[in-house]
Amino acid sequence: MTRQNESTVLFDALGPKGKQRSMIASIISGAVILGVLALGALELAKDGFFEASRWVNPLDVLVVETTWIPAILDTLLAFALGSLVAIVLGVLIGFGRISRFTPTRAASSVYVQFFRSLPLVLLIWISFTIDGHFGFTSDVLGWSGDARRLTFLVLGLGIYNGAILAEILRAGVAALPPGQAMAGYAVGLSHGQVQRLIVLPQVLRNMLPAVLAQLVILLKDTSLGYVITYPELLHSANIIGRDYGRSYLQALVIAALIYFVLAYALSKLVVYAERRLRKKTAAPKAAAQLESTVAGGTAGSGVI
Repeated sequence: MTRQNESTVLFDALGPKGKQRSMIASIISGAVILGVLALGALELAKDGFFEASRWVNPLDVLVVETTWIPAILDTLLAFALGSLVAIVLGVLIGFGRISRFTPTRAASSVYVQFFRSLPLVLLIWISFTIDGHFGFTSDVLGWSGDARRLTFLVLGLGIYNGAILAEILRAGVAALPPGQAMAGYAVGLSHGQVQRLIVLPQVLRNMLPAVLAQLVILLKDTSLGYVITYPELLHSANIIGRDYGRSYLQALVIAALIYFVLAYALSKLVVYAERRLRKKTAAPKAAAQLESTVAGGTAGSGVI
């Protein structure tokens, strides 16, 4: 099926009048969007938003070196550790959801349903407050300051996104043809070996774009470290805005642009990984189709 056929399989192609109406609607909607943006820019200009003096302090070399760069590094550290915890929990809980043992399956289902329903900011704040009451990390482990805040931000990100990734993994396993697992059982593999050697590699390959897309969301969720004063980008932008009151909005805009660059780079990684997967899976599919065609032709050409 060609790309054109794929794009029109669920609806009829537009005719001349339809294309004309679609073009008019696109022009009108584009003009409305540009008008709103222009109006917003005009109001900001009246307030002096674009004045160079308001951008000097947030972009000062010393501010960049002492605040923005450490904030970016702390954000990436929380993202990396949170992603690691989320992936590990997602794999464990995901396979727990498809386990043959009812208690394991039930416990995994409760985990997913409970933590997926909680707001992430509430999960981070409650765990941080509980620890502050009992003093486990500070009194027992000796952690304090940013290390303690990083711990609970990472735990919140990992626990919450682990539940999401577990559902992605469960959906990926459910989407696999059952014949592959049955073939593994037929050659004498145990249930664990089938899951580890046959199911898991295919699920990870098929679900990688969805997993990476969820990690993009996790990257943006690091901004919730603001509620426990972890020195990520949003918290650092707030400090800069507090120190330079006339540049508060400018500091937030700079933080937003940095988040955009980081999320955009990670989303490009998602697109790259998806393309790589398509290239790796396209050849086997084409070979299988060719083999099927040749076998069909050979069978059809037999002499009775």
